[in-house]
Order: sequence, then structure tokens, then C-alpha cells
Amino acid sequence: MENFSNLIITPDNIPDINKDSFNLLDKKYKTILYIRFVFVLLLVIAGAVLFFILTEEDLPILIVGSVFSVVALLLIYSALIIYFGFPKKGYLIRENDISFQRGLIFFTSTSVPFNRIQHVEVSQGILAKIFKLSSLKIYTAGGSASDLSIPGLPKETAGKLKDFLSEKISRHE
Repeated sequence: MENFSNLIITPDNIPDINKDSFNLLDKKYKTILYIRFVFVLLLVIAGAVLFFILTEEDLPILIVGSVFSVVALLLIYSALIIYFGFPKKGYLIRENDISFQRGLIFFTSTSVPFNRIQHVEVSQGILAKIFKLSSLKIYTAGGSASDLSIPGLPKETAGKLKDFLSEKISRHE
């Protein structure tokens, strides 16, 4: 009969994930984020202009000023999140899992063990294709959406990671 073991592990015995060991995303991905930001900014401006052109009655200056102030604050907030949050995004491959971290105000770190991965794919949007970047999407059992998505990877790196993970998951089957 095999001996059962269920040792107690204290928080002091858990190895730390060193934030400095994460691989940063390609800097070209930051450019894509800013292009998306400018596109949304132009849509908001166009929507505001259309709204004021199509509105036949004069709106009180307090309402107009409030709406513009809120929109301006949201746009400034978004730009700052891109600028200061980008250096916080990164991925890490360890012996048994892959991790991705992101966030500035709300920080998220997601790890997926290799033995839980069902499927891996590489995808490119229009802007990513122009900048020769890809996203690596990792799927685990029980969901139709990816459980982990790592954007802003050079196309070659994404392909190598996909091949590496595909080989790892084929060993666990």
C-alpha cells in the first residue's frame, strides 16, 4: 500500500514569482494601443459634433461643459493607463506553467498549468499584421473563450511559443 502524504505548506515556503523575470511585450504593441486610442478619440469627437449639429435646441452650458469634462477625463485616464500600464504587461514561462501579468490600478496575474491547456492558437488583427505582431491565445477545458491571451508578441516569438506549448500539452495527453 502506498503511503499517503499531505504536507502543510506555509506562505513562507511558496516560491515567489519575480516581477523582473517577466518578458515584456514588444514596444510596437504600445503603438497599436495608441492608434486604437486615437481612433476611439476621433469617434467620440465625431459623435459629439454630430450630436450638437443635430440637436436643434440650445443645451445649457453647464450640461455641455459637464459632458465634455467627463469625456476628457476618461480619455486622459485611458491615455495614462496605456502609458504607465504598458511596462507592467509581460509573460513568463516556467517549468510547469505560463503566466501573464497586466494592470496598473487593477493588477492581474494569470497562470495556466501546461497540463490544463487544451488548445493554443496564434492570431493577428489588422494593426498587428501591419506591425508584424501576434497574440497567443491559450484555451483550457470548459470554455469557448481563451483563458489566457498574450498580445503584442513578435510573430516569430508567438509561433515558437505555440510550438513549445503544443509539444508540452501533447506530452500530458
